[in-house]
Amino acid sequence: MAKKAAAEPKPAASQPEDRFVELMLLAAEFVRSAGGLSQAKKSLAEAGQFIKAAGGVPSAERALGVLESLKDKIGS
Repeated sequence: MAKKAAAEPKPAASQPEDRFVELMLLAAEFVRSAGGLSQAKKSLAEAGQFIKAAGGVPSAERALGVLESLKDKIGS
């Protein structure tokens, strides 16, 4: 049985069309959760500016973690 599993071809990597569909589904969910296309664009632009100012995603995530910690300590 192991030989049969090893002999079967592995599925090909995701095709560009599949990736595009996945991206569009993610975008649609983002727009829905943001409250509309205009708000999604604004949120995305603000997030991009924040990430750039922070020096990258990891630093931005750390900054948000610190704020969350402070919020828990302050109770706001």
